[in-house]
This record gives sequence, C-alpha cells and structure tokens, in this order.
Amino acid sequence: MLEKIKSLLGDKKKLREIFLYLVFGVLTTAVNWIVYLAVTSLMGLPAETEGTARYALIVNIGQILGWILSVLFAFFTNKKFVFESTATARTGGVKEFLLFVSARVVSLVIFDLALFNLLLLFGLNDKWDKLLMNVLVIIFNYVASRFVVFKKKKSEN
Repeated sequence: MLEKIKSLLGDKKKLREIFLYLVFGVLTTAVNWIVYLAVTSLMGLPAETEGTARYALIVNIGQILGWILSVLFAFFTNKKFVFESTATARTGGVKEFLLFVSARVVSLVIFDLALFNLLLLFGLNDKWDKLLMNVLVIIFNYVASRFVVFKKKKSEN
C-alpha cells in the first residue's frame, strides 16, 4: 500500500488528474447545490413541514434538476480538462457520453434517491444529507469515470 502511495505521489500526470477531478468535482457540486437551493426555494420548501409528502416531492424535484445540470457540466469538464479525451461523436464520444450518464444514473439511484430518502426518513436534515451524498457520489463517480468511461489504453498511460 505504501508503495502504491509513493508511486502515485511520483506520478505528476495522475496527481494532476486527481487534482483537476477534485476541482471540477467541487464545481459540479456547486452547480448541483445552486440548482437544488434555487428550485427548492422557488417551490416553497422553507414553508413546508419536514417529513410531509409535499416536502419530499419538492426535495426530489430539486435533486433531479440539480442532477441533470450537474451531470452535463461534469461530462464536458471531465472529458476536456480532467481525462483529456479527444473522442468525437464519430470516434467514441457518444459511447463515452452514454457510459458517463449510465454511471451517473447508477450513482443517482444508489446515493441521491435511495440513500438520500432513507436518511430523510430517519430525520437527517436535507442539507446535511445532501452533503454526505455529495462526498459519496464524488468518490463513486471518479472510479467510474477513470476506469470505465474515459479509460485509456495501456500505451496512453
């Protein structure tokens, strides 16, 4: 394990990739939060009672709209700046997009819908719940992007 860490620290390209992923992950999270807060505010969430069906509906609408816009932002920034993919629509870009969205759908179902709502049922505040989900989603999505969506051939590493 120590050798892997030393190897990673010595690999400037991998460190750059992880650093950029974290930067764009924070920006993607900001897009998600801004959309979530705007939508839930416009729909009157502050006036709703926690735990009601209307409260859950508003929270989920905010989650879904925030997810859609943040996934689009993440795809284009990850493709261009983080993983430096040069694939076009003709050379695998559509496949990348579909894999990216598919991985994000998996993380949406697992974290943003299932676990998020489970924690809401147990009384966790929606904003603390959302923060925890963001951390889990960033980790899951990096692994999916790095090893499935934008994986490079051995010769490109």
